[in-house]
Amino acid sequence: MSLRVNLRHLEQEEITLQGELPVAELDLETRDELIAVRDALRYHFRVKRLTENLVLQGWLELDLACRCARCLTPFTQTLRLADWVGDVPLTGEDRVVPEGDFVDLTRFVREDILLEFPQHPLCRPECPGLTADAGKAHSQSNATEAEFSSVWAKLDKLKL
Repeated sequence: MSLRVNLRHLEQEEITLQGELPVAELDLETRDELIAVRDALRYHFRVKRLTENLVLQGWLELDLACRCARCLTPFTQTLRLADWVGDVPLTGEDRVVPEGDFVDLTRFVREDILLEFPQHPLCRPECPGLTADAGKAHSQSNATEAEFSSVWAKLDKLKL
């Protein structure tokens, strides 16, 4: 499945696109260790041509495999853009470049999805983070308090 539309068809009427787009075709580079894309993008939207742009209206949905930024617990989050509206310029610096009569909308959909990714994913809003039990594991490993002191402490002992 592809997010390509024929510009000639859009001159006469609007087009409805719906289905699933595999993650590989989206080419999402999250570069965030806490977020990974799980499944294909599900979408349903209308494409309407105006004079100098295309207007996309509908919804997008994507499942994310996340780790909580506070406690590192894995969880699933569904990214929903319910009343999504996209603008695809046909002229100007950011215009979409036609390939024959077709234009690919994938780049514009990808940008809107990435803007909606959570910056600090949380398993739940009231997540307290790592508990005191996680710290006990360090103290039970026969490590002394001095070993966990600041790395700058050795510089305090330096005599110039």
